[in-house]
Amino acid sequence: MTKNRAALELVFAGALWGFGFVAAIWALTAFTPYETMVYRLLIATVVGEFLYLIFRGPRLTGMWADLKLALPAGLILGSMLLTQTIGLQYTTATKSGFITALYVILVPLMNTWFFKNPSSWKSYLLAAVALFGTALLVNADLSDINPGDLWTLACAVLASFHIIYIGKVSNIIGNAFRFNNFQSFWACLISVPFLINQESITVMTDSWKAWTGILMLGIASSVIAFYLQIRTQKILSDTTASMLFLLESPFAALFGFLILSEHLRPIQIAGAVAIMFASVMQILWAPASKTTGTTPQ
Repeated sequence: MTKNRAALELVFAGALWGFGFVAAIWALTAFTPYETMVYRLLIATVVGEFLYLIFRGPRLTGMWADLKLALPAGLILGSMLLTQTIGLQYTTATKSGFITALYVILVPLMNTWFFKNPSSWKSYLLAAVALFGTALLVNADLSDINPGDLWTLACAVLASFHIIYIGKVSNIIGNAFRFNNFQSFWACLISVPFLINQESITVMTDSWKAWTGILMLGIASSVIAFYLQIRTQKILSDTTASMLFLLESPFAALFGFLILSEHLRPIQIAGAVAIMFASVMQILWAPASKTTGTTPQ
């Protein structure tokens, strides 16, 4: 896999995550945030493993190694989704989206502070441009900081560790698709206690949009998009990957315009252009590849 192909696959993943905002809105018309999380991750685990068994068969070689390797990723992923969900109970979706996007700065910083990886001023410059674009796109207003904003900041930190962890273990993962199934399983497992702590649980609903949203979150956002993240981080650096993740914001705005009839103001369009510019420049300035001689499975 070349760097450009990996970048294109991650752009496609960003499009799926962007549509996930529409899917989440549909799901939340009938389900609570915790129900949405558990149902989404349960579908991702079952459908992903079913597809794996159909195309690859019941292979046990490397399964236990990937299962154990996916445990930290699943715990971080589940915690990341939980902190974001808790935060959304107190803050706005706009502020949540912008604060979460801080991972684009945190990834190179943490890699430098904790893992002594070299950093480049170009990466920080492009990250600043991308964050500025995100602020314009979501019309961010950071006044009146509340507890929800702090929970969302925790989500951004966890997202950074998830990106870094995937980058560290990507070359020793036996099968990227099955690893993603396993991280969905662990994330679902730690989410269940929050679900059963609810006063009541909605299982059935007549809303086709709600179930469509759940299915899209489970299959498109979790099975496909997170698999592409794991696969492409075998090639792309953590910094480049985190920059490309920000493309989900312009895609979310585009799908919101096309499907939910939301309108983009000129300043929001300028923000989307800034994000795309920073992402393209990051790909052009990044090293040719993170590793050589590695073929993702």
